Amino acid sequence: MAETANMVVLSAADNVGIALVDIAGHELARSLDGRSVEAGEAIPLGHKVALRAIAAGAEIVRLGVPVGIATVSIDAGRLVHVHNVRSRHFDNDDNHYE
Repeated sequence: MAETANMVVLSAADNVGIALVDIAGHELARSLDGRSVEAGEAIPLGHKVALRAIAAGAEIVRLGVPVGIATVSIDAGRLVHVHNVRSRHFDNDDNHYE
């Protein structure tokens, strides 16, 4: 029986996938386009998983658009969330008012 997708990758440029269901640690996260990565920890429904290693300071890309910056190195298969990502917009003086 063919395995079903449990994550979606929205653009070829993305370095994260989005969990379509809760993905257990060590479970294979897989998309319909054939991409897959072993989850290094539990990835809750709707959260991002690193498709490949992401260096500290590198952009997090979803839907082909940078949505954050990694605050630490993130291994492939790890949860990408507020504990290891900062906003590109809310901590600078150019794009918001005081």
